[in-house]
Amino acid sequence: MSAERRKETRNPCYLRADIIVNTESGPLPAEAHDISERGMRLVVLNPKKLPDEFIVSIPRRHFREIVRVVRRDEKEVGVLIQSVAPPPVTKF
Repeated sequence: MSAERRKETRNPCYLRADIIVNTESGPLPAEAHDISERGMRLVVLNPKKLPDEFIVSIPRRHFREIVRVVRRDEKEVGVLIQSVAPPPVTKF
């Protein structure tokens, strides 16, 4: 059995999340799991089509951050939090 190499404790969770790739299209639905101070795991359809950086919003936690993909597989991506994302633009 290998030793845990993570620097932060992961918080097991299952939260609805939105992936925002650009402001022209609507958000992509996702599930956020194993959130830590520096990253999380996102379950999403077609993870290989996601860009290397995007915004993740988790409404229940008032979370909106720019993230960078560090791992991809067939059903999910692992991301590192880069910075706080700007608030969404309200259209009138």
